[in-house]
Amino acid sequence: MNGEKKNNITTLYPTQYLEAPGQKENGRPQDVSRDDIALIILNSPISDFTYFHRLYNHASYTLCADAGADRLYNLLTSTYSDLAWDTALRKALPDAIHGDLDSLTSHTRSCFSQLGVKITRDPDQYSTDFGKAIKTVLASRPTARDILVLGSVGGRVDQGIGLLHELYREQALRHPGVRFWLFSEASVSVVLGPGKTVLQTPVDGGLITQNVGILPVYGPAVISTKGLEWDVEGWRTEMGGQVSSSNHIVAERIEIETDREVLFTVERAVGR
Repeated sequence: MNGEKKNNITTLYPTQYLEAPGQKENGRPQDVSRDDIALIILNSPISDFTYFHRLYNHASYTLCADAGADRLYNLLTSTYSDLAWDTALRKALPDAIHGDLDSLTSHTRSCFSQLGVKITRDPDQYSTDFGKAIKTVLASRPTARDILVLGSVGGRVDQGIGLLHELYREQALRHPGVRFWLFSEASVSVVLGPGKTVLQTPVDGGLITQNVGILPVYGPAVISTKGLEWDVEGWRTEMGGQVSSSNHIVAERIEIETDREVLFTVERAVGR
């Protein structure tokens, strides 16, 4: 699991999955087993093939949530436009496509089906495709400890906020032994639980920038930080009050202590 807990301190490596598998990040070997990692592709535009492919290569199991399969189809056929569609799709086949399938196009469904990708439907209208995807991933990979989510909080505001809500619900309430990482167009985000978290943040590695935020989107929190340009001690943060949304990393290791869940977000270096 990308997260080591010792003496009630959790250590995380936000850039680990941005590296090519087998490389070292901040001097630490990437020793997380692929069997412990899964990737969920949501219905959001994917424009950076290298970014996607590094996440894909880290995971032992990849699932497209409904029309996430269309996004993958478009990425692969445009990246390998000189190849036949079936050869292009084989460059990064998902293991499964799952959802209510109301958004998945018939063409994409047919293409992936011909290549043997498992396609299943859950008609439940009281759960989102993301929620359905998590159930399927954990049923197929019960040992998964890190779930990488390739998606977006752009587009419709309600859907973006809904995704952040589900990250909290799934990690804090339903699956506390699993860590969810949201990889959006420009950022890496993760929910930090109560207690102290140390985050290894090697800005000079070129994978992330100095821009960071600690957002109390799950309720008021009291936080203390070390390693940021504007560190705080016992600082109350809440929506409608004070929010650390535009801070800067000034150390290769930062510490964040909080009394309840907060959303940590660091900007990734686009194009790396």
